[in-house]
Amino acid sequence: MMKDFNKSLFWGLFFGSMASGLGGVGIAVTRLALPETDPFTLSFLRWFIMLLGLVAFSTSTLLKTRLPIKDLLKVNLLGIAYFSGFPICLTFGLEFTTSGRAGIVFATMPVWTIIIASFFQIEKLNVTKFTSILLAFGGVVLSLSSNLSDNSGQILIGDILITAGVISASIFTVFAKGLIKNYGSQPVMIYSLLSGVVFMFLIAFLFGSPFAGSLDLSLNGWFYVFILGVPSGALMIYFWGLALRMISPTQAAICSGFNPLTAILAGTILLGEEITSLFLIGFLCVISAVIVLQVANKNE
Repeated sequence: MMKDFNKSLFWGLFFGSMASGLGGVGIAVTRLALPETDPFTLSFLRWFIMLLGLVAFSTSTLLKTRLPIKDLLKVNLLGIAYFSGFPICLTFGLEFTTSGRAGIVFATMPVWTIIIASFFQIEKLNVTKFTSILLAFGGVVLSLSSNLSDNSGQILIGDILITAGVISASIFTVFAKGLIKNYGSQPVMIYSLLSGVVFMFLIAFLFGSPFAGSLDLSLNGWFYVFILGVPSGALMIYFWGLALRMISPTQAAICSGFNPLTAILAGTILLGEEITSLFLIGFLCVISAVIVLQVANKNE
């Protein structure tokens, strides 16, 4: 029994770390792809490919699940908030800010989830959670105050846009819990992703230029899109789903630290982004806060 448990724990941590790492790499690859297209078209392409991949992984589960119209409407609205608001804000924000800074902001998603859940009285905010929130935002301030240049105004605009995307994703996390409990994670994710992708297509058509040059990518550009849609898209979400079946939320929170870490490393290697000691101290504060939050949730 103990041997089986250790094996399950190992693979859970492996899949969780892989999912987080692929997500972090995706942040840097997004910056590589942006010069060849507009952020709206890129967001649509990535999440459309991700949708196809998830449907391929989950066809049997999807066919067995039927959602009532009322719940399907909720899933669609949440899907527009998450799978349109998050990718568009993330991709658009990366036109202005760096991969490492985006990774730090992205790491605060559990913190925003607690804030939103507490505001709507879905979860109680205790001293430990409040202290963790302060620690996380202190870490964000430390990290984002480093590496500012003459373009600090534009960089901060990118940070704000990515924060808005993270809040959109946190809204989904808070209000989709009941739906996921009733119908399972895969059907809810796919139906919500479908509505988000359809809405993103409309946004790309209205504000991007998918039929006026934005799809004329080079071979490298299409390779970046493939990376974003498959390894850093469908495979990332599939791995994360596998991990959550094998490990606890606290262990998953530890794995999520690989997301900003790989975003920082990929940004440095692929884009030549600078890392300062102040930035790393802020990064450690944010990750510590996320782990403490998950421990607090587990102990309730």
